[in-house]
Amino acid sequence: MLQEKSIKIIILLLSILLTYQGCNKEEEVKDEFDLKREQREKEWNVSGQEIMAKSEEGERVSAEVSFEKKGEEEISQERPRKLRIGVLGPETGELSDYGLKTMRGVQLAADEINASGGINGQPLEIFHYDTESGIAGTLKAAEQIIHDDIAAVIGSPTGETTFSASKKFNDHQIIFMSAGTRRRLGDTGPYMFRNTLSDVDAANELIDYCINKLGMKNFAIVSSMNNDYSITITALLKRSILNKGYNIVEDIFLWSDTTANISKDDTSIESQIEKIKTKNPDAVIYTGDYLEGLNLAKEMRRKGIRVPLIGGEDLATEDFLKGGRDDVLGTIVYSGFYADSQLAYVKNFVDSYKKKNGEYPDRIAALSYDALNMVAEAFRKAQSMRPTHLRDSLKDITDFKGVTGFMSFNDSREVKKNAFILKAEKKDGRLKFVLQGGEA
Repeated sequence: MLQEKSIKIIILLLSILLTYQGCNKEEEVKDEFDLKREQREKEWNVSGQEIMAKSEEGERVSAEVSFEKKGEEEISQERPRKLRIGVLGPETGELSDYGLKTMRGVQLAADEINASGGINGQPLEIFHYDTESGIAGTLKAAEQIIHDDIAAVIGSPTGETTFSASKKFNDHQIIFMSAGTRRRLGDTGPYMFRNTLSDVDAANELIDYCINKLGMKNFAIVSSMNNDYSITITALLKRSILNKGYNIVEDIFLWSDTTANISKDDTSIESQIEKIKTKNPDAVIYTGDYLEGLNLAKEMRRKGIRVPLIGGEDLATEDFLKGGRDDVLGTIVYSGFYADSQLAYVKNFVDSYKKKNGEYPDRIAALSYDALNMVAEAFRKAQSMRPTHLRDSLKDITDFKGVTGFMSFNDSREVKKNAFILKAEKKDGRLKFVLQGGEA
């Protein structure tokens, strides 16, 4: 009996070992990076859980709410909504820049819609609500939105906006369009939408371009470990490279110098770049913010590494180009918006935004502009202004022509569209990002 038990234990251990060894590279990447990202998101959410729990205590959802498919007779019992759009975001506090850009993009779209006769002959009303850069302010604003009989909300790309209010809006059948957030979202309910470029798709398109158009095969990757978004993008790019059968010759992790139990070398760009130099990569991928990216690019050039820097849209900024100058020439990035497009409708948007606000629009302003136009299009085509009809009309939009690309929604109400692939080049004596692919 004892011998039989021993044999079973040995077989079990061998099975576990073989399963572990048989895991493909994609699963290894997912484990390593997803765990780090999930831990960071968990820490961020903990601070708001108690406030949110108190606000929902004893709250009763209206009897009209049902997330199952409804028949027309049941939909006819819903209360029609007014032509009112809410803009939710921080207009004050440390995150106010995000909220104000969201508001400017939405307001420009609303002004153009109303100047053209509104929606089915009726003017569109815009209400804006300040989250004050915090969860408490967001929940207070959400209650006011419900009271004001708002049909749809455009949310700025900040954590308190995205996570704090979405359940309330779904419970009250208010469309919530998140314009610009790149955080991982759960499926709060069928009234939550997002028009942001998918990081999964963008990562694949960027690597496809590097491999198929530029012939790259060997990559070094640098991740910023104090940036949860960097960890996410690294995982996606790494997975794409490995799945296509190409090589990661060096995998570097840059830690903050305030991190406990981390060696000095692990916080030093100089030390980490030295590791890359001996591996002769075709490109160096960096997924963090543009300031650290600038230091990385400069150190690469000092060390004689002349291959391109590859990155996400956090590098696609004027500040990156101005700060890096010749050191960032040849940098290749993906982006969800291309302000220098020669398409007439994109140029009109850029010119109108600049005239109205005194500055060029960025990705956030462009996504907010598109978000309002998509919601307005859904309102025009909806069978009625009842919530289910509005939601289904928005979900059914296909090939919508926006300034951030052509858009349709998938079954999870996430947008499907292509990334813009850009390269830092000198044009007429000026360093700028030039379109390489992705535009219709």
